[in-house]
Parts: sequence; C-alpha cells; structure tokens
Amino acid sequence: MGVAGPTSVPDALTADVQLQRWTAGQQPLFTLPSTSGADISLDSRRGQIAVVHFFATWCEPCREELPALNRFAARANGTVRVLAISVAEIDSSVRRFIEATPVDYPVLLDRDKAVAKAWKVSTLPTTFVLHADLRPCLVTEAEFAWDKIDPCTFADIVAWAPVEQMTIEIPNKPSYSGGR
Repeated sequence: MGVAGPTSVPDALTADVQLQRWTAGQQPLFTLPSTSGADISLDSRRGQIAVVHFFATWCEPCREELPALNRFAARANGTVRVLAISVAEIDSSVRRFIEATPVDYPVLLDRDKAVAKAWKVSTLPTTFVLHADLRPCLVTEAEFAWDKIDPCTFADIVAWAPVEQMTIEIPNKPSYSGGR
C-alpha cells in the first residue's frame, strides 16, 4: 500500500495507531449498491472530506469501529461524510448487522471484492480519508479511535495541512487480515 512514515501533527492527535499519509495516488471512483437498495457513488461525496471505510461483519474490530465512526460523523455535523463498504458478504447478513448496529451513513455492498481489490485493501478494517476533491490523503489498516478525534481539528488538518504533515496517531487496536 502507498503510505509514508509518521510526520508531525498537533500533539492532541498523537498516540499509537496512525492514519498514515497516502502516497500511492488517486484511487478509482466507484458506485455500489447500499443496504437500503440505492446505488451510491463515491463521486457523490465530491466537495466534502470523505471517509471510505472497508469492513466485514465477522471482523470484531470492525464491529467495534462502526459505532465510533458513526459518533464521529455525527460530531462532524456534515463536514466529514462516511461511506462504509462491506467486503464480500451476503446482503442479508450485512442488513441484519446494520439493523442491530444502526449507523447514519450509507453502508455499501462490495459483493465480489471488486472495489476492495481496486483499492488494494488486504486488511480489515481499512479506512481511507479523502480530500474534498476525492484525492486520498490518509489511510489506516487497523481500527481507529474515532471517539478521540475532534472533527473540527481533523477537518482542518485534512483540508489545509500540506500532505507531508498528515499523520494522525491514536491508541493501538488490533486488525484482522485475510478471511474468516
């Protein structure tokens, strides 16, 4: 994956797990069906900071991170928009999970892993942060502590900080690689 090593950011945002600077260039746009039945495109998030979060319902860190990401998005008051992407799962399983763990952002279905493969996702959870023009700027291949990030500070760093200053670290959480 195209990541760079840690660089300086405000002390309030540093700890163990990092959102690392993305250096591998643009990711492909996509359109996927959502659990609500509507097709949703990444391009519909243009003009806003976007968080693209790849997960699976069988992945314990993913299950814990989705509600934290929902709280973060709520605190962001529309300045950060989230798209969660369930990777290679049966639609009904994802819908049941979302009914039990509701979120206020779209949950998309990457049934055949086409988007995960195109974005070179090999570990779940994996999260990308995109500038308003949809250029990826940050990535993490682990659960991230969204409850410990101030959305205004986060948005300022993503929107205005030079790329070489973008690494945000948060306390370590495990991630899962491979299949079940």
